[in-house]
Amino acid sequence: MFNYECSITNFRFIDSSIHQKFKPMKKLIFLYILFINLMVFGQDDLFQQANNAYKKGDYQTAVSLYEKAMQSDKASGELYFNLGNTYYKLNQIAPSIYYYEKAKQLLPADEDVQYNLSLANQMKLDKIEQVPENLLLRWKKQVNRLFSYDIWAWISIVSAFLGLLAFGSFLFTKNANVKRLTFAGMFIALFLLLFAWYNAGYSKKLAGEKYAIVFSPQVDLMTEPNLTSDKVLTLHEGAKVKLIREDGDWELVKLPDGKKAWLPKADIRILD
Repeated sequence: MFNYECSITNFRFIDSSIHQKFKPMKKLIFLYILFINLMVFGQDDLFQQANNAYKKGDYQTAVSLYEKAMQSDKASGELYFNLGNTYYKLNQIAPSIYYYEKAKQLLPADEDVQYNLSLANQMKLDKIEQVPENLLLRWKKQVNRLFSYDIWAWISIVSAFLGLLAFGSFLFTKNANVKRLTFAGMFIALFLLLFAWYNAGYSKKLAGEKYAIVFSPQVDLMTEPNLTSDKVLTLHEGAKVKLIREDGDWELVKLPDGKKAWLPKADIRILD
């Protein structure tokens, strides 16, 4: 198992001799920064203690310390990854996969996270075949992942500005060569605008998709949101499902093979 360790940069407060009336404010700032330092070092201390417990093989203590560090609003991909490692050592499939998935959200390109998640997934009882994506859909996702939603949005804005600039130049220039160039520029800018605008929307759609991990040892999926309906199949801990919509205490979920069914909310933990 791989193990991350983080270093925290110290905050420093330099007391300069400015006008006397600012001294009370300086004291408040000093106390505030001191408080922030204590919080940061407290979290870092917990993280290091958890790492040390993990190295010693005291995994229960490591879990407790990692979760305390996580509650201090200083959660990170490294912390989630280490917590996933610890649960993996304890042979607890669902929380191990859950925290590896959380780490993957923050560290999508990390090979260690991907590898350890694949190892944890091999421990699942359910082997559900993924619906194969067609070539066009795979290409669309690969292109979309080149940039984040914000970058795609900025490309749209810049393309619109350049298109207007080219249009204005086309209207007011008398040079034939410049007219041809600006005319072509308008269409290129329009294409980039539409392409980036579409990808921004698609990126937002993908970001809005929600998934969950089954935490119960096993759960029956039903055709309707009640226990009297027909059972579709049984899932076991560690299974990952896509959330479609909720109805009271039930969630309609979609499985990797495309099947849809209902299960109780109490049996899953959402990857938020």
